[in-house]
Amino acid sequence: MLKTTQTLRWNYEFSRVYKRGSFATGKYLSVHCFQRSPNLKHNQTPIPVDILRVGFTNGHGRRTAVARNRAKRLLRAAFSVYEPNVQTGYDIIFLMKARTELPTYQEVEKEMGRHLAKLNLLS
Repeated sequence: MLKTTQTLRWNYEFSRVYKRGSFATGKYLSVHCFQRSPNLKHNQTPIPVDILRVGFTNGHGRRTAVARNRAKRLLRAAFSVYEPNVQTGYDIIFLMKARTELPTYQEVEKEMGRHLAKLNLLS
């Protein structure tokens, strides 16, 4: 069976992960995760447990759209390496911290792997 990954889109989905989930933080990014229960619904439609839902966001310090989009692209690219090994049934948010300059891809990938392992999300 193929693993399905969907994106978190709604404000209340992000809020649920931030309020009820666990997190790991580092120099460049924070990872927030929430394990969904089998009876969780979206607009009266049950959300399957065998999917992974992911959101990518930035801190408030990135002023230009170019910088924000570049940071999200970095996060998506780094996550694509770990995506086949991440457990399903979770909502995960990757938050790129606002620093003066963007980190390199290697730094983001290394830190993301460390956080995913710390939160026991890798299978």
